Amino acid sequence: MYGVKAIKVSRRGLIITGIAAGGGLAVGYGLNTLKDGDSHLKFGKSTPDAFVMHAYVKIQTSGEITVAVPAAELGQGVTTSIPMIVAEELDAEWKDVKYELAPLDKDYGSYALAEGVTRVFMNPGIFADVTRALLYKINPLIGLTLTGGSSTILGNYNYLRTVGAAVRNMLLQSASKRFGVSLSKLTVSKSRIINIETDQVVTFGELAESAVNYEPLSDLNLKNQDDFTIIGKGFRRLDTQEKVDGSAVYGIDILLPNMLFASIRHCPFFGGKIKSLDASLAEEIKGVVSVVKILDNSVAVIAENTWIAQQALSRLKIIWQEDSDEKFDSGKALTGYHSMFDSPQTNIIKEDDSFVEDWNHSEQFVESVYETPYLAHLCMEPMGCTALYEKSETDDPEDAKITVWSPSQSSTISQWNAARVAGTKTKNAEVYSTLMGGGFGRRADMDFVREATALAKTIPGIPIKLTWSREEDVRHDTYRPGTVARMKAVINPSKDFSALDFVIVGKPVVHDFNKRNDNFSRGDPSEDSGMINAIDKMPYNLKSLRLSLNATENLVPNGNWRSVGFSHNAFYLESFIDEISEAVGSNPIDFRIKLLNGKPDHINVLIELARKTEWDENSLIASNGLRRGRGIAFVEAFSSIIAQMVQVTVSSDNYLTIDKVVNVVDPHTVINPNIVEAQIEGSVIDGLSAAFYGQIDVRDGQVVQSNFDNYRLMTLREAPEIETIVMPQGGYPGGIGEVGLPGVAPALANAIYDATGIRIYKLPISSSDIFKV
Repeated sequence: MYGVKAIKVSRRGLIITGIAAGGGLAVGYGLNTLKDGDSHLKFGKSTPDAFVMHAYVKIQTSGEITVAVPAAELGQGVTTSIPMIVAEELDAEWKDVKYELAPLDKDYGSYALAEGVTRVFMNPGIFADVTRALLYKINPLIGLTLTGGSSTILGNYNYLRTVGAAVRNMLLQSASKRFGVSLSKLTVSKSRIINIETDQVVTFGELAESAVNYEPLSDLNLKNQDDFTIIGKGFRRLDTQEKVDGSAVYGIDILLPNMLFASIRHCPFFGGKIKSLDASLAEEIKGVVSVVKILDNSVAVIAENTWIAQQALSRLKIIWQEDSDEKFDSGKALTGYHSMFDSPQTNIIKEDDSFVEDWNHSEQFVESVYETPYLAHLCMEPMGCTALYEKSETDDPEDAKITVWSPSQSSTISQWNAARVAGTKTKNAEVYSTLMGGGFGRRADMDFVREATALAKTIPGIPIKLTWSREEDVRHDTYRPGTVARMKAVINPSKDFSALDFVIVGKPVVHDFNKRNDNFSRGDPSEDSGMINAIDKMPYNLKSLRLSLNATENLVPNGNWRSVGFSHNAFYLESFIDEISEAVGSNPIDFRIKLLNGKPDHINVLIELARKTEWDENSLIASNGLRRGRGIAFVEAFSSIIAQMVQVTVSSDNYLTIDKVVNVVDPHTVINPNIVEAQIEGSVIDGLSAAFYGQIDVRDGQVVQSNFDNYRLMTLREAPEIETIVMPQGGYPGGIGEVGLPGVAPALANAIYDATGIRIYKLPISSSDIFKV
């Protein structure tokens, strides 16, 4: 029943889990089970009758098991998938399991860094194993929690399994003493421990009080995957009921005694500031408490409720001073980028040794230029945060306390930013996480935390909840950058695709994001490898690559948008792959299979897509002036694999309809297939919305769009039939929250070409003079 072995456990030490496939180095996993640690005290506070077995697990005498969830819940289902992993190794009865958002403490630091860096960005082997071991030892010292990059399961799977195994072992030891038998005489099933000789049964709830006094033994065993009874099952999400009945608490729902409310208006011009402010008319409104300048580029109103605050904002007389040097125009900038592919500032980030030779031994070149726009996140819940500033008894600002209720993707980075703005020590900044209505990378930025903290400082002792309007949310987002890219391919005399030259022009994300959010390293923008994601780690067997970046600069804030660099680069790559397949006279699926030679799992996914869509047998027949087409895309991202087919119909007057999308996804190991399907289907709708309509225009230094009327999303009427086949082929689980998005736009573009013979080189399609949507 049990396979992988974990050894050397100490309450004050490390648990070393042997995962060394192929003889690699055993890797250290931090497992803090200190019963007197801060994390235990914080975690146990909400349920005083529970016994805290571990920083992640507490058990009540009733048998209820609560699992701490340190990741941010953005709708992606981690409040279910994390408890499922722990419950599997614990051998818990699923109906007994609940979740709780973890308190801020170093014990809850995500191991996504260790797993993400070594599994996504490094080749398997001893170097990757050593690096992983080092990062696992460093992580508890930092305690960084960050949800992003589809990393929650990818980064914590082994750790969470070990947590469940450790708590199970503590319960077994307690039962062993109760029954007076050895551990070998006991078995565990559905929150019960059974004496196999006498059939005596004792529940987890009955054992919890005594079990907390045991340390996990050094001989922990993790289950074989074939014996899983929870992982891989389509259980209903643990947060479904509270979201249906309205009891779920999002950031916008926070209510505290004596609370005041605020709303904000930012300078509409990037780089601009307040020249003059007349607040007299706003201050006349009953219920307005104060009008506050934040830095020199925004104004907030604090009032008795949010509606009053927003009404008062409309009565402010503000004269804004533009940045005379920055009248950025996104349309003009993107047009200008087309002439910058070969400029001296273009930096080669990666060039394979064989590139020049393969390039020079060419028979045919294929070249295309693509363009994608700026995009907003448009989370359903606008940005906002609640903060409470409390002065210290000594009046020393560094001893003051700041507490924030933060709907963000990182409680740790929320803490850093709140402490900096409050002027206090980091340890004096407390963060309570909430559910949030969408994130998509936007809530990894902390501007709303900083603003709420600044407002709270103006009225110490009173909690203040800041809520942005939808218009502020759209016009002051941290946008996916607009980029243009040139793809050049070499086809050799054997009609093989032998070399690729890729150049992208645009403003990189990492440097911009890090300098706003107090992150460790800002990096060199010209070296931002995130701008070549999807190209640098493409699944295809192409060994001659030259990948270059021309890093531009402007005042438009760039941020992480769902699937980050994959969101534009997969459009470029998978559209171009179809062009090359046509140039060599090959079927798009057969061509990709040839490029994936030696990768059976990848090929199986494509074959399943072909089978499911009847690719070879089902030719789409045009009739009554309608043209029909299908297109595919294949993406490996966030350690998962997906193949997608989009089917379209184009009318005689060029109205475009999406009929169907089929997804075949391999996350290797699936925690909950229902969550996987939901994430893929949500990604498809996001991807289609962006491909059809997504575009942020900046003119004269300010954003044109402001709400759903001019930044459209796909409607229910426009949504296609979506079919998702979850096809796990085994192995360490990959990420799932973003992998379904990158391939949607190129599959759509390829389908349009199949129907009409017209290639799509520029998004969104709604900006086209040809097609109507």
